[in-house]
Amino acid sequence: MPEHTPAPTPSRSVYGFVLYLSSWTAFILYVIWAFVPDNVLHLVGVSYLPQKYWAVALPIYVGVSVAVFVFIYPALNLMLTPPFNDLRTICDSHAVDVSVKPKQTGIPPVSDIPISDVCKHLYLNNY
Repeated sequence: MPEHTPAPTPSRSVYGFVLYLSSWTAFILYVIWAFVPDNVLHLVGVSYLPQKYWAVALPIYVGVSVAVFVFIYPALNLMLTPPFNDLRTICDSHAVDVSVKPKQTGIPPVSDIPISDVCKHLYLNNY
């Protein structure tokens, strides 16, 4: 079984080319549907498309959704984060403390790192 890598393969290039062609085809059909009047579409025999309202509303919904997930959701998380001098940032009721030193040969158990160790490793200058 081949290794999973991001390197180009023939099947991946075929899938990419099909995705490229289908996305351009979908975009061209969308633009035709949005700008060609309904009576011209009915003359051609296409009468089963949605209302023209959705040609404007759908991109707006997508844009607002992107704005919410990119700006508003992280802003809410930042607002709900306690400040640095709050005791909840140092230790809370869900903190996991491992008082027994783990073996040096295995993977250490999951635990919280004390804030003093974090500050020591990040900000201690060893000159």
